[in-house]
Amino acid sequence: MQLVEELDSGSIERLGKQGRYLLRIHRAELAKDPISHATESSRSNLMAVQHTVKEMYGEAVARDVAKLVASEACQLQIANSETA
Repeated sequence: MQLVEELDSGSIERLGKQGRYLLRIHRAELAKDPISHATESSRSNLMAVQHTVKEMYGEAVARDVAKLVASEACQLQIANSETA
């Protein structure tokens, strides 16, 4: 298991990028059909990466990654509301 002290900001950013990607996929599937298999699958993938990060790198890194994903989600909502 890699220690949190060994995980650099670039690695955390890459994990955040993966999380943002999975979140975008889930939101797109959710918008198409909230009860489809694809929506459930995308939700499962999002949860799996969150669990894996927590198990491999610890709670602190999982929180950092979640903050990165959440900040992008907020930025997307603001951008969408400004264009609407």
